[in-house]
Amino acid sequence: MNPERNLMEMKRAFMAIVSVAMLCQGTAHAQGLNEILDRYFKAIGQEKILNVQSQVSTGKILQMGMEIPFKTITKRPNKAYMEMDIQGTSVKMAYDGERGWAIQPWTGSADPVDLVGPELRTVKEMADFDGSLWHYAEKGHQLELEGTEDMDGTEVYVLKLTQKDGHVFHFYIDAEKYIALKMRTKLEVNGMETEMEALMSDFTNVNGYLMPFRTEQSFDGQPSMTMIYEDVKFDEKIDDNIFRKPAVAPAE
Repeated sequence: MNPERNLMEMKRAFMAIVSVAMLCQGTAHAQGLNEILDRYFKAIGQEKILNVQSQVSTGKILQMGMEIPFKTITKRPNKAYMEMDIQGTSVKMAYDGERGWAIQPWTGSADPVDLVGPELRTVKEMADFDGSLWHYAEKGHQLELEGTEDMDGTEVYVLKLTQKDGHVFHFYIDAEKYIALKMRTKLEVNGMETEMEALMSDFTNVNGYLMPFRTEQSFDGQPSMTMIYEDVKFDEKIDDNIFRKPAVAPAE
């Protein structure tokens, strides 16, 4: 396997995973959109997550014949951390509420680096504990109901979320069960734009909050990886130091 391509796939997957740890409309659709959102939040138990202060999740990523353990931590307000163990190498990304940083083996260095551009936006989205659809207008986003589609025999509502920086997400909400079955967006990796699609399944009730324990991701229509949650815990005691950028070791 080409090592350079392998690292590129890992970086793209890393950004995509973080994007998934998330979901001025026209007047004609306003009433329908608000009703869909109300039913969606009721179906997933949004009121439960509003009272949760921290979440610790562990699982594995299946990609390129590898099984990659991962751990994510989110904490109010606006803090996020993620780490993966890739063939004995630790990959980390975090946001402390003000700035993001990462330790990425594909840079050829074990030192933490500040995140900017698409990578910073991605980790900030992960830190949005309540999800991008919750109080979207207060966050400066716009949401539109584009209509309905048939998704493998299931009717879904298609919601278009345009964030205040112009980044666009499409959410596909089951018209009967009111859970998000798919999310689609575009990611920029090393200056190249690619369309990422995530299919969510294996919905599991965690203390009254319904969340997908399995996400299958593809890029430009090509299957890329599968993310599987194995354990999710709420309100664990979290030391804020884990979100802070580590000091750079002095050169010998």
